[in-house]
Amino acid sequence: MSIRSFFCLGLLLVLPALTHAQQAMEMFIPIGASVGVSNTSSIIGKVATVDEQNKTFTINDASGTLTIAVPDKTPVWLDRSKAGGTNQIGSAADLKAELTVEVKYQEATRGPSLTADWIKIEMPR
Repeated sequence: MSIRSFFCLGLLLVLPALTHAQQAMEMFIPIGASVGVSNTSSIIGKVATVDEQNKTFTINDASGTLTIAVPDKTPVWLDRSKAGGTNQIGSAADLKAELTVEVKYQEATRGPSLTADWIKIEMPR
């Protein structure tokens, strides 16, 4: 096996672990501070409406209103960094109108309807 093949194989084995580690650490990163994610493959804005029955909510940001689908296994974190507290695991039930959120979406490009990969909710002081 060549060195290049060995390197590629090692990279293929390590990438899933790195991706998992990034998501595990994401809980502790404040809204808007995720390097390579915030404002690239995420949206930061205010929750406008929540539809618990359809597992969706709408968010308003600088470009308008977007609808976000929330699959059952979507991680939700409560960002308490501005209040000087420790971030916590939350749930979709914590989504409330007027709260600031960051949503990393699953789609390759941003559109009017997106699916949440994870959600951070800024908790009031």
